[in-house]
Amino acid sequence: MQYFDNKYTFIKDLGSGGFGKVFLAKERVSNRYVAIKKLKNTNKSEQEDIIHEIEMVSKFENSNIVTYYHHFFEDDTLYLVMEYCPGGSLRVKIKEGKIKSSEAIAWIETLASCIRNIHKKGIIHHDIKPDNILFSQNGTIKIADFGVANKEIGTRAYMSPESFQWEVNSTKDPRIDIYALGVTLMEVLTKQNPFFGLSQDEIIEKHQSADFPIQNLPNWQQEIILKAINKVPELRFQFMIELEEALKAKSVPIIFNKDNLKAAELIELANRALKTNKWRNALKFLELANKQYKNNVTVLQALGKFYLRVQKIEMAKFCYEKALKLNTRLDVQKDLGWINLEAKKYPIAIGLLSDHLHRNPADYEAYNLLIRCYYETDRYETAMELSKMIMEANPSLPCFTNNYFIAFVLNSNGKSIPPKSKSEQKDNPFIEYNLSVITEKELSHNFKKTPSLKSKLLFMDFQFNTLKENTISILETNNKIVTPNSFNIPIIKFGREEFNLNDIQVSGANAVSRRHCIIINTKDNVWLYDLESTGTEINDTIVTNKIPLIGYNKLKINDIYFTITTDKSKLL
Repeated sequence: MQYFDNKYTFIKDLGSGGFGKVFLAKERVSNRYVAIKKLKNTNKSEQEDIIHEIEMVSKFENSNIVTYYHHFFEDDTLYLVMEYCPGGSLRVKIKEGKIKSSEAIAWIETLASCIRNIHKKGIIHHDIKPDNILFSQNGTIKIADFGVANKEIGTRAYMSPESFQWEVNSTKDPRIDIYALGVTLMEVLTKQNPFFGLSQDEIIEKHQSADFPIQNLPNWQQEIILKAINKVPELRFQFMIELEEALKAKSVPIIFNKDNLKAAELIELANRALKTNKWRNALKFLELANKQYKNNVTVLQALGKFYLRVQKIEMAKFCYEKALKLNTRLDVQKDLGWINLEAKKYPIAIGLLSDHLHRNPADYEAYNLLIRCYYETDRYETAMELSKMIMEANPSLPCFTNNYFIAFVLNSNGKSIPPKSKSEQKDNPFIEYNLSVITEKELSHNFKKTPSLKSKLLFMDFQFNTLKENTISILETNNKIVTPNSFNIPIIKFGREEFNLNDIQVSGANAVSRRHCIIINTKDNVWLYDLESTGTEINDTIVTNKIPLIGYNKLKINDIYFTITTDKSKLL
C-alpha cells in the first residue's frame, strides 16, 4: 500500500501533464477523497511562488475554483492536496460529444464571472483550457491549477499570439485569459480547436486567414468568439465582464466613442498637412485635439510622431511615454527606435528597429533609420550590405544609393568611391555634394582629427527621396545692401569666405568653418544641417544636428546674421 505524507492512501493515477502527475488518494483520518498533485518543478523559489499564489486564490472562497487544502514536501518534491472532482474534465465531456449549446454557454458565463473576480485581485491564470476545467460530484464547474499553470510556455493551442514572446507585459495582461477562454468556447461549441498541432507561425497564419470552424454556429456566437480570440489584444474584449455580458445578451455590444471620432477627424487634418510638410497647420490641429481630448492615446501618438519629425526629440519622447502608460501594447517600436537613434542610444535603437522590421518588412523608412544606426556607429560594411540589399529590391529610392556611397567611402578611409558614383551624381544632389567633399583640393576636413571627413558628409534621410524645386530668399542683415539672394538649388552651402565651393561665403576667418552648414531646399520641406562647425544658431537656438526651417528664420554664423524665408516680402 502506497502512502503520501503518512496521511493519505494512494488509490489510482488520475493523469499527468506539463506540471507533473495527479493521483486520487484517501485521507486516512476522515476517509475523504482528495486529488494530490506531484509537481515536476523543484526550484525552491518557484515552488514558494506557486504556494503563495494558490494560497491567495484559496482565500477568495469561490465555489467555481477547485479547493486547495494544503501542501507537503517529500525530499525536494512539492505535493498539493486539492479537492477531488469526480465529474471529470471539460476535455472528457467534449470528447463524449453530449454537450448542449445552452449548457456550454452557461458554463463559459460562469467561468468568465469567476475569472473576472480573480483578475480583480491581480492574478492571471495563464493556462485556461478544457483540461483545467473540472466538475464536482454535483456538476458544479470549477477551474483548476491556479498557481500551478506552466508560466514558461503555457499550452500553445490556447496561447494568444502576443504571449508567444512571453514578454513581461503579456504575462501580466488579463486579456491572455480572455483569449484562452474564447478558444475554449469555440472548442466546446464546435468540438474542434483549429490551433492543435500548429507551430507559432502557423497559428498566426491561421489568425490572418480567419480559418476557424465556426461557420455553422449562430452569428452572435461567431461574433463573440471572433472578438474574444482577436489576434490584436486591443480589439479583444478588454475585461472578462465584457465577455460575460456579451454571452448573456447574445450580442457583441457596439461601442462608439464620440471623443475618439472627433479626435480622429483632427488627426486626419493634421496628417494631410504633414503629407505636404505644412508643419504649422499640422501642429495647430494636433494641439487642438490634445487640448480637447486629453489622455487620448491616438492623439498622443500623432503628436509624438509630429515632434519626432521636426526634431523635437524630448517632446516626442514625452508624448510616447504618456501614450504607453495608457496602452502598454501600443505599436510604436519604429518611432521609439527613431527617438533612441536621435539620442545616440544606438544598441536600443537597433533592437527596436530590427524588431519593427521583422513585423513590417516593407517599411523602407525604417530600413534607412537602421542603416543610419550602423553608419553612426562606424559599422560601414553592415550599412553597405543593408543599403545594397534595398537598392536591389527597390532601385527607385535614391537615399539608399547615397548612403551606400558614403559608407563605402568611409570604409575605405576616403581612398576610393563606388564605380558608378560620378554618373549617379547627376540625378542625386546628395551624391553630388558628397563627391565634392571627397574630391576637394583644399580640404575642409582632416582624416586623423576634427573636423573629420564624416562630419562634412551628408547622410540622406528618407524624406528627401523626392526633392521638389523650391525658391528661398537669404539676406545677410549685417550688410547695408538689402537685396536678398534667391536660391532654387537643392543644397545650399555656407562656409568660410574665399572657400570657393560654398554658395554663401561668410566672413570671420577661422571663426567660421570651411564647410559650416548647409540647407536642404525642397518645396515645403526646408532643413538646415550644421556640419559640426564652430557654431550655428537658428532663432537664438544652437543647432547640434539639423532643424526644419519654417517661415521666417534668423540664422547666426559667428557674428554674421542672415534672414531666411520662402516669402521674399517678409525680408524687407
